[in-house]
Amino acid sequence: MNAIGICAGALLLVFAVVVAYRMRRMKPEMAGYASQRMCPACGLITPRALAACLECGKVLVSAPVGRQGRGRD
Repeated sequence: MNAIGICAGALLLVFAVVVAYRMRRMKPEMAGYASQRMCPACGLITPRALAACLECGKVLVSAPVGRQGRGRD
């Protein structure tokens, strides 16, 4: 093997390690949208932290936490 082949291989290895490291650190961009919900009465987007709509004042009911679908028979 010559010096150019060794340098090219080492550079490719470093590039692959950097790309793998950056992909591991990536966070989903949609994470911020889960903190909002839409008022069923007026359609205003309201933060989940609030108990009532900012526009119409209707109390927002949270969806039940847990699995949905078939119940136990």
